[in-house]
Amino acid sequence: MENKVGDKPPSAEEAADLLAKAKDLATKLKVHGITLTVDDRKRTLRPRRGADVHVQRVVELAAKYGVALPNIPLAGMSNDLLLARQYQPIEDELRVALQIAEDTGTQAGSEAWEAFLAYYGVLSSMAQRMPDLAAELQPVADFMARGPRKKAT
Repeated sequence: MENKVGDKPPSAEEAADLLAKAKDLATKLKVHGITLTVDDRKRTLRPRRGADVHVQRVVELAAKYGVALPNIPLAGMSNDLLLARQYQPIEDELRVALQIAEDTGTQAGSEAWEAFLAYYGVLSSMAQRMPDLAAELQPVADFMARGPRKKAT
């Protein structure tokens, strides 16, 4: 069995610190951001790739020529463009961090399960000859004897 992640787990303090920093970052992002519903997310307009340069140009031209639209303030478009530009690198880094967290958690769970299956197999074999071990192992045997699991709620 190859152990890719289990040899270097963070200390409890390091894990707690990482979690606190993640929560702190989420709290700070909420100050300027929102959480869309699934429906809202589907309905949002998505600018073409490379559009921000052209959005900026339209802001400048509208200001230069005094164009103002009711209920669509020019300053709002400019501020939205600024926010999108500021959040994009944050989003990119968070995506990298999320991928690392997901992949590490997935690999760690896989490695733990693989080791569990190996040890459980040996202990099950031993339990046939050791009644005390069989009794202690029974809750695990019951768990393993059941069919497909329902998702935990």
